[in-house]
Amino acid sequence: MNDFMKGRNGADELTIVMGFAGIVIAMIGSIARIQWLSWIAIAVIVIGVLRGLSKNIDARHKENEAFVAATANVPGLGKFVASLGGGATAANASRAAGTSMEDFERAKRTAKKMWKGRKTTTYLKCPNCGQMLSVPKGKGKIRVTCPKCHAKMETRS
Repeated sequence: MNDFMKGRNGADELTIVMGFAGIVIAMIGSIARIQWLSWIAIAVIVIGVLRGLSKNIDARHKENEAFVAATANVPGLGKFVASLGGGATAANASRAAGTSMEDFERAKRTAKKMWKGRKTTTYLKCPNCGQMLSVPKGKGKIRVTCPKCHAKMETRS
């Protein structure tokens, strides 16, 4: 699937909103028993899917930017669209840069290391910055300082 989506637009804010709108229109059409609303909903969803599969990334990016700019000042919708942007746009940028496989490999190495040291080491996450910390097991109550943010915490090892 990753190979198929390389060089394609993917799910941006406009595509996601089109999917939501299509579902809402379909629900209204089926509840009200209005057949033509269901056809409109299908058309909106199909256009959204085609946008996601499009290889003309520059044109889709311009459309998406215009949509985000147009909805920025609409109460409620602007915040909703902005919240979609952080996840979808970042995921698309990550996928385009090819870092998702690197992140996967890093997580795999970390999991392997944690599995090896599971009998001698306790792993915990810094509550302040999320940094993974390793402390020796069996030392009782100890005070740990995060090397990244220098937060101090007490824990049992």
